[in-house]
Amino acid sequence: MENFLAEAPGVIRSTEIAGPEKYRESVQLYSFRYRSDSCEVEGYAAFPKKGRGPWPGLVFNRGGNREFSPLTPDKICKYAEGGYVTLGSQYRGNCGGTGREEFGGSDVNDVIRLIDILLELPCVRREGVYMAGRSRGGMMTYLACARDPRIRAAGILAGLADSVMMYNTRGDDMKQVYHELVGGGPDEFPEAFRARSAVCWADRIIPPVILCHGTADDKVVFQQAVEMDRALTAAGREHKLVVYSGAGHPLAGTDAAQKVMEWFAAHPLAGQKQ
Repeated sequence: MENFLAEAPGVIRSTEIAGPEKYRESVQLYSFRYRSDSCEVEGYAAFPKKGRGPWPGLVFNRGGNREFSPLTPDKICKYAEGGYVTLGSQYRGNCGGTGREEFGGSDVNDVIRLIDILLELPCVRREGVYMAGRSRGGMMTYLACARDPRIRAAGILAGLADSVMMYNTRGDDMKQVYHELVGGGPDEFPEAFRARSAVCWADRIIPPVILCHGTADDKVVFQQAVEMDRALTAAGREHKLVVYSGAGHPLAGTDAAQKVMEWFAAHPLAGQKQ
């Protein structure tokens, strides 16, 4: 398959790499580096091998922060195998990239920039893109969904929707993340925490959203999904909450990724058959 990323505006480098064994027959994988604002950002791109395209595009937003829980190829290959050209970012300042991540600040531009790149690829449909994010990536997805009407539908996997609740329900390790990347706690920086809490501005979410969350999540507590469900309902936004009883933060053993792709299929791009 042609390396479509090589000529994409803003892409500095794209190199084909071997993906996970289970996806090698169905997915072509690349490591790439791209420009976002004044930063150079690292990421992965996965293309379906089956079919001729053009395929719908999808941005996947990783969880974690800095070098903790970085994006790995398996997280995007599952979506490429499902028929989506999928790009994912490590966010600025991470894994060899330049700049500094802000845990939902200007690094949201790194996510928006991937939409630009996707829609420049000749193998991707131009009518819009899909977006999915897990954990902290859920926060990034909500932020992008409040800004960019090109997102047709979104999927949130154990996603962060309330930074104040996150700060108050996690241990010192998470508090340290906020202090180092945001500047302090919610009492010191209330506006920064509000800006990183989609429950406070659910009325700004543009596309239909599916929320998948486990009741035994000890990282992003299940109550976050409950509160976001209520906020989206109050705002009159189309959404669906899928509850996995007893599932932890990784959503291991669940069909959450499949549910997200079913949600996307139920919200086709203009001119795409449902």
